[in-house]
Amino acid sequence: MARNDIRLRRNRMQAGNIARHRNYGELLQRHEREQKFRRYFKLFGYFLVVAFLIILLVIVVRWEQRKKVKEKQKQTTSYVWKPAHH
Repeated sequence: MARNDIRLRRNRMQAGNIARHRNYGELLQRHEREQKFRRYFKLFGYFLVVAFLIILLVIVVRWEQRKKVKEKQKQTTSYVWKPAHH
């Protein structure tokens, strides 16, 4: 069997395929709804990724600020030197 014969045989219209295309309007509406759902799902996914990155950035910035404050406190702490008793 040649390649073209296989392709034609595969795309041959069958009763199930014909029945499926009778309701083309309904099929088109269902497709539009699915596309809209996929768009909203992708948008929601992108929103979650961006929110996660922002939260991660806030955590890192606060951690760095606390680290700087602790180092500043260590530098400004005055030590009282007591003379050694002999």
